[in-house]
Amino acid sequence: MIPGIVLFRLLKVKLKVSRNRLLLVAGAVASLAVLFAALFAYFEKVDFYTAFYWAIITMATIGYGDVTPQSPAGRIVAMVAAVAGISTFTALVSIIAESFISSTLRRMLGMQKVGYSGHYVIIGWGSSIPSFVRELLRAIVSGEAEVRPIVVVFPSEEERRKVELPEEVEVLIGDPTNPETLERAHVKEASYVVLALEDDSKAVFTTLMVKKASKARVLVEVLSEESSELLKQAGADRVIVSRSLAGRLLASSIFEPEVVDVIDDLTTALGGYDLTVITREDLWGLTYVEALRRLHAEGRYFLLGYYKDSPVLSPPPDQKIPEGAKLIVVRPADDASG
Repeated sequence: MIPGIVLFRLLKVKLKVSRNRLLLVAGAVASLAVLFAALFAYFEKVDFYTAFYWAIITMATIGYGDVTPQSPAGRIVAMVAAVAGISTFTALVSIIAESFISSTLRRMLGMQKVGYSGHYVIIGWGSSIPSFVRELLRAIVSGEAEVRPIVVVFPSEEERRKVELPEEVEVLIGDPTNPETLERAHVKEASYVVLALEDDSKAVFTTLMVKKASKARVLVEVLSEESSELLKQAGADRVIVSRSLAGRLLASSIFEPEVVDVIDDLTTALGGYDLTVITREDLWGLTYVEALRRLHAEGRYFLLGYYKDSPVLSPPPDQKIPEGAKLIVVRPADDASG
């Protein structure tokens, strides 16, 4: 079996050669059409537009018969044009078909290049990838996240086969530390890049590469607390320490298991409730208790607090909601409004 990287390079060379051949053959077809049209116009005494139409129809072996040569010289031109047309048009069609086949093969192997702009790029492997994609798609459907294409990059075909992703997700295969992989994912035009590499050193290196090539917001999952500060220095916009979070939840399972159940429910789209933030300009300037009553009267939200530079939970009842703050609320998971 041919290694993936070798096959990818062979496909790149083949594609480059095919493009050159396509330009060459297309140029030959156009040049011959102009030549035969000029000769036909000269011998048959017709205008060039009619002659060019005749040349294309004849070379394509369609032959409607509405324009036919009358002179001996015109008939000779027609015979040569028909023979030349069969060979050049056949070559042109075969090159186009070959290009389509190569493109399909590259897509099957995850070696294609995307041309999206403002898209989401998720790089990594493990259980974090399908969880992230499910939550992001749910947020897009509910209107909480912007509708943008989603591109997932796996390091190998083996990792790709471990995960089931929706058909609308574009999947690439490649080493995340290779600039060529980031180029194929069009990272420079991405809006968000999410890294879940399960290797903190690779996460730091990839973050530096992404930040060098793009203005995208970079969100990183790391395994250890020690890597968190290093990633922030590398330019990561947000760092999630997965093992630390898992450890705290496991500890809570011993002495406050109900809290773990609540957190699990609030942080998944499959639960009964959803923890989210909303923007309500009409509530700015009201006290916390007034905003709480207003939202409770609407029957959809329970106000926990607000976010302005940092979260403020359960503020004093008479504390006012500052202008520009986002409200932290709990709502039923099946309520997609807001």
